[in-house]
Amino acid sequence: MDTRWFLAQFAVSSALAGLCWTVQLGIYPRFESVLAEGGAAVFQSFHAAYTRSMGLVAAPLMLVEAALAALWFRAGFTVEAMAGLVMVGLVWGLTFGLIVPVHARLQRAPSQADARLVTLLNWPRTVLWTARAGLLGWVTAALLSHR
Repeated sequence: MDTRWFLAQFAVSSALAGLCWTVQLGIYPRFESVLAEGGAAVFQSFHAAYTRSMGLVAAPLMLVEAALAALWFRAGFTVEAMAGLVMVGLVWGLTFGLIVPVHARLQRAPSQADARLVTLLNWPRTVLWTARAGLLGWVTAALLSHR
């Protein structure tokens, strides 16, 4: 597989990792205070705007990341390609199996418990995206050093 494909994967995964860290440290912690200070209606407005904006940024990146991970795996089985694809699968499972349903509950009936839960559930996703970006950085650096 051409080094440019690895650079593209590294760029996309790094962007998602950075986005996830921003959400984990800067946005999700505010959920509880917005709910406590503004009440349900203010939180729902804030949350709706957040999820709409986040979807426009994260969804295309996630689709590109999944496609590139599948192409890498299809180009030739390696432990690294398999690990990368598994990480993407786990992120998607966490996102759509656990985190999106909590966001739906937060939008319908905001609670402090769900505001805390979404933050806790996002930690594994943050670690996975960081690890995937690290893996791709390592693979890309190895490929570039052999040029």
